[in-house]
Amino acid sequence: MTLGRTVWFFVKVAVVVAAAVWLADRPGHVSIDWLGYNIDLAVGTAMAVLVVFILLLYLLWRLWHILARAPSDFVLFRRNRRQAKGFRALTKGLVAVAAGDAAEAKRLARTAHGLLDHSPLTLLLAAQAAQMEGDEHAALRYFEALSKNPEAALLGLRGLTTAALKRGDEDAALTHAEAALHAHPHAEWAAETAHRLQVKFGKPAEESLKALVRAGAMSAKEGQHRRAVLLAERARLHLLPETHDADLDAGLRSAREALKLDSALVPARLILAHLLLRLGKKREATRLIEQDWDSNPHPLLARAYLEAEPGERPLDRMKRLERLQRQNPEHVETHRALGTAALAAGLWGEARRHLEKLVAAERAGGGLSHGTCRAMAALEDGERTDPKAVRPWLDAAAEAQPDPAWICSVCGHPGEAGPASGHWQAVCPHCAGIDTLRWQRPVLPTADILLVPSPSSAAEPAPEPTPLEIPQHAPEPTIPAQIPSPETGPAAEKRLETQLGPSVDAARLIN
Repeated sequence: MTLGRTVWFFVKVAVVVAAAVWLADRPGHVSIDWLGYNIDLAVGTAMAVLVVFILLLYLLWRLWHILARAPSDFVLFRRNRRQAKGFRALTKGLVAVAAGDAAEAKRLARTAHGLLDHSPLTLLLAAQAAQMEGDEHAALRYFEALSKNPEAALLGLRGLTTAALKRGDEDAALTHAEAALHAHPHAEWAAETAHRLQVKFGKPAEESLKALVRAGAMSAKEGQHRRAVLLAERARLHLLPETHDADLDAGLRSAREALKLDSALVPARLILAHLLLRLGKKREATRLIEQDWDSNPHPLLARAYLEAEPGERPLDRMKRLERLQRQNPEHVETHRALGTAALAAGLWGEARRHLEKLVAAERAGGGLSHGTCRAMAALEDGERTDPKAVRPWLDAAAEAQPDPAWICSVCGHPGEAGPASGHWQAVCPHCAGIDTLRWQRPVLPTADILLVPSPSSAAEPAPEPTPLEIPQHAPEPTIPAQIPSPETGPAAEKRLETQLGPSVDAARLIN
C-alpha cells in the first residue's frame, strides 16, 4: 500500500514537471485589452493567475455553503448530543435492571425517554423498571405501546404474554402468543407458548407445531410424533359416554391417522381398538391388537383384546389368547395375560408355568409387582387351598412395588382416569406437560427390592391367618390377579373374598 502511494506521488510530480518543461519550451505572451486596460503577461504567469482565481472561487463557494448549512448543522449537533446522552442513560438503565436497582432503573428510564422520545428501547426499559417495582399496570401500558410499534411489536407481545401468564390469564396469553406467531413465524418462544396453550385448551395446534419445527425447537421426526399424539388425544375425546356415532367415525379417522404417523404409539392403537369395539367391529379390533403384539405388547392392549368378547367362557378365552402367544411367546406381558387367563380357567399347571416366568422376569427387572404377588397367591389358594402357601405371597404383595400405570415423567403424578382410555391423555392434568405420560411404575419415597419367597420360607410354620387380609396401605393392583377358581357357588366366592380382600375385581383381568 505504501509503495503504491509513493509511486502515485512521483507520477503526479512527473506530470507537473513535464507540464512546466513543456510550457518553458514554448514561450509566449497573453495580452488582455479590457475597459481601457492592457495587460500583457507571459503564458506561465497567466496560467498561474488563472489557477489562483479558480481556487479563490472554490473557497468562496465553500464559505457560502458552510454559512447556509450552519442552522441545520447546529440542530443536528444538538440532536446527536441528546441521542448520545439518551443512549448513555439507556445503557446505564439496562445495567441497573440487570443489577436489580429498580429506583435507579426507573430514573434512568425517565431520562432516556425524555432524550430519545418514544424509542422502543426506552419503552422496554421503562416496562422492566415498572415490573421490578411491582407496578404491573404501568408495565402493561408500556408493553402495549411496544406492541403497536412495527419495529418492536415482538418485544411488546412477549411482555404482554409473560404478564398474562404471571397473573394466570392463559386466554390472554394465548391471544398474544398467537399474534406474535402470526407476525413473526420463526419466533420460537411464541410457537412454544401458543402450542402448549392450544393443546391444553383442546384447540387446533398444527400451525404452532409446524412453527416449532421451522424454528428448530424439535426435529421433523419429533414433530411427526407430536402430531400423532395430538391426533390420538383428539380421538380419545370421542370416547366420552355422550359421544354419538358420527363423532366415533371422526375419532376413528383421527386414530388411524395417528397410527400412520407413529405405528409404535400404544395409546393411539388402544384408543382405536376401543373405538372399533364401541362401533361393534370386534374382529377388526382384535386384528389390530394381534398385528402389534409382536413388537409392542402392552397390558392395556391385552385388556382390550379380552373386552372384545366379554361373555366368553374362561377356556375359550384361554384359547383365543394363544393367538397372542404365537405372536410373542416369551414376552413378559404374554406370560401375564396367559397366566391370568389360565387362573380363570382353572388350568393350574399352565397358570403356574406362565406366572413363574413372570415372577422371574420381574425379579430380574428390579422387583415383583403387587399384581404378580396377588396372582401367585390366587394360584396357591386355587390349586392347593393351603393358607400357609398363600400367606407369604400376600405378605409380599403388601410390600411389593406398585403396578405400572401412566405416570408423568416430569411431575411424577399419574394421569386421570378416563372412559376406556387407560388413564392416558396427551396433557398431564397436574403439570400440563405435553406427551409426558409414560407407562411405568410409580416412584415411591422408599422402594425396597422384593425377593421371591423361597420354598423353605413358605414351608416354615406361620400363625394361622384368620382371615387373610391385604394391609390397608397396599396399593391397588394395576393387573388384578385374583381370578375365580373352578369352584363355584356362594360359599366359594365368600371364601375367596375373605382371603384375598374385597378390593380385587375378578371380572377385570387387566386394569
